[in-house]
Amino acid sequence: MKIAVVGGAGKVVWGAIRDFVENDSVEQLLLADLNLDVLEERKRILCSDKVITGRVDLNDHNDLVKLLDSYDVCLNATSHHFNLKVMAACVESRTHYTDFGGLFHWARQQLEMHESFKDAGITGIVGSGSAPGIVNVMARYGYDHLDEVYSVKILDGIVNFNLDPYKLIPPYAIDTLLDEFEMNPYEFKNGEFVEMWPFSGEEVVDFPVPVGRQKVINTIHSEVATIPLTFKDKGIRDVAFKLSLPTIFEEQLKFLVGVGLGSSKPVNVKGQDVVPRDLLAAVLREAKPTPVKQEKKHDDHKALRVEIVGKKDGQDGKYVLDTVISPYEKWSDMSQGVFSVGFPAAVTTRLLGSGQITKKGFFPSEAAIDPKTYFKELEKRGIKVHASFIQQV
Repeated sequence: MKIAVVGGAGKVVWGAIRDFVENDSVEQLLLADLNLDVLEERKRILCSDKVITGRVDLNDHNDLVKLLDSYDVCLNATSHHFNLKVMAACVESRTHYTDFGGLFHWARQQLEMHESFKDAGITGIVGSGSAPGIVNVMARYGYDHLDEVYSVKILDGIVNFNLDPYKLIPPYAIDTLLDEFEMNPYEFKNGEFVEMWPFSGEEVVDFPVPVGRQKVINTIHSEVATIPLTFKDKGIRDVAFKLSLPTIFEEQLKFLVGVGLGSSKPVNVKGQDVVPRDLLAAVLREAKPTPVKQEKKHDDHKALRVEIVGKKDGQDGKYVLDTVISPYEKWSDMSQGVFSVGFPAAVTTRLLGSGQITKKGFFPSEAAIDPKTYFKELEKRGIKVHASFIQQV
């Protein structure tokens, strides 16, 4: 298959790129971005004949269509703000599509392009990292094994034991993190979408080791937008997504957002209009993180838990699915944060490009991906999902 990666100079897409290069089913891999310098450096590091690079401007629709025209599938690794533009190009070029997610509002808009994708004879999937992505397919497993589904709760806990308290090191795209901290999150409650306050819904969760006990809060995410629609036929009433970030990083980002550096409203600085969040993103891009010391390994970890409450064979109960993702030892230069988002996205991209996902149209992961096939692919790089059913008396 031939895969195009739009946004190939991004941070977390490195995990997907490494998987594509090592997978024999991928014949050609296009890395496209505005930043050709980073692409060429990545091509040099990969040292693979299947990798080619190209410059792309996402605001040039015709150029993007031309770029994608000969590719089977596109992984959109750009900001969620560009999802709809890349999707429109994929419809015209008839290229399968997936991305890292659309938070809440963007995902709802993306789902409206279902008929366009269906008419083009292609498949699109919103959210194919870890959350959204892995957690959606975990939820689908519970849905498939229950006769009725009442609620889905998704819990995402992240720790990093190597964080430098004097440096701000985002675990994933700062633009996404700022939206998660700035925008009001949603829950699906009693059959309706309910807007919540940022940092609401706090609870303490005992995740598996090494993540352990963490405080989680409501965060704006696409799972809350999609799962109520996908599971509607089994009576779903409640859906929530809650996140815990490394404590030091969360405190740093809360401070920056609190003083206004997450704002999209321009401020005048010495006669020039400056968008605070653009400034913050630019500073972080230029900052050179302290390399992990030679004698140390990456020590960040993520725990994903999905609880699906419902009825099975006339008995109330719930499925609890857990997975813990740590740095992938074979890719020692890569943190868990990059691996846990990039690699699952590569799995979904390959499933699309190989024709193993046959439904045509635009879907969330839980509506199009077979859990058995997906979990088997995840296990090839050490990500194991554990499921248990707890009967309620």
